[in-house]
Amino acid sequence: MRTAAAKHRPLNATQWGRNMSELVHRAIDIALIVLGAFGALHLNLSFNVAAVGPAHQLDPTLVAFVAALALSVFPACGTYPPRGRHPVASVAGRTAFAWLAVQLCGLALLYAIHRDNVISMPWFIYWTLTTGISLLASHTLFFAQFSVARQATAWLGRGDTDHDLAETEPHTGSIRHAVKRAFDITLGLTMILALLPLLALVALVVKLDGGPSIYGHTRVGRNGEKFRCLKFRSMVVNSQQVLDELLASDPVARAEWEREFKLKNDVRVTRIGHFLRRTSLDELPQLWNVVRGEMSLVGPRPITAQELERYGAHSKYYLMATPGITGLWQVSGRCETDYATRVMLDVKYVTNWSLRADIGILFKTFFVVIKGNGAY
Repeated sequence: MRTAAAKHRPLNATQWGRNMSELVHRAIDIALIVLGAFGALHLNLSFNVAAVGPAHQLDPTLVAFVAALALSVFPACGTYPPRGRHPVASVAGRTAFAWLAVQLCGLALLYAIHRDNVISMPWFIYWTLTTGISLLASHTLFFAQFSVARQATAWLGRGDTDHDLAETEPHTGSIRHAVKRAFDITLGLTMILALLPLLALVALVVKLDGGPSIYGHTRVGRNGEKFRCLKFRSMVVNSQQVLDELLASDPVARAEWEREFKLKNDVRVTRIGHFLRRTSLDELPQLWNVVRGEMSLVGPRPITAQELERYGAHSKYYLMATPGITGLWQVSGRCETDYATRVMLDVKYVTNWSLRADIGILFKTFFVVIKGNGAY
């Protein structure tokens, strides 16, 4: 009896809101699929009409079948999980898999019914790619929106006791972190999708130079958590051995290393590595660190545990933030900035953070990279 009563219990406001959110999300997905079909038709007509002859019309039956199939395949693949149950990378992977599965079923339908006039494959490919990108963006935005809302709800629901009021600053920090995380997820995934051809090209060039394309070095992240900071390899494979031999034989280089934790004329850097560092292309794999939540687009420079000791009393500020691909020190001289100044710039960034400042630093980074200022 109790179980039966529970089944007929009316939904509370939170459950109703979640159900409505999922229904809206499904409706948006169907709209993106249909609009993507029409948009891909225009792309096909623009770029391929001269090559393929008469224009191909889109197939309404196929579009309707794919849209209907998505209503069942997407939930089955877990593209609408309870928010917060899966990381954003998992949500993006599930979305991509579900969309590809739906499109493959659509192709199977075409060949199963043996139509005489098969659709234009360029149109089908454009439809698959453009709609796939829009679906990934949509699901990422929903994920980011919930992250911010969840942090805000948790903060607002803590009550108004004196104890809670005393902790207002930490809660405000949590909300700011959620906003920053949402910004990172949205822009980070967008950049990965847009830069995929460039990422593949750089990886191939580095691989041809000998050794792995990407390497990870252990860095200290937010709250002291260790992570592998990814980069395109810009040094020789036995870089640590070369460094040890250099520091043992060259007192000038040893003094520079102990003072700055880097060398201006680093013999370990390969020929292609010099180009990657000058253009900052070696940093691009860190976009994956951003998506995973280990790094941010903007933040303090990721450092090692040994370097953290040099921060002294300022280390608490570093540990409060998520390390960034770029930051205040990168747009204030990059490698030409001495170590003490870099530490102070990191502290200044953490204590004066705002989303507007992050956007400004990203724009400044673009021009700094173009000019190649302070890079070596």
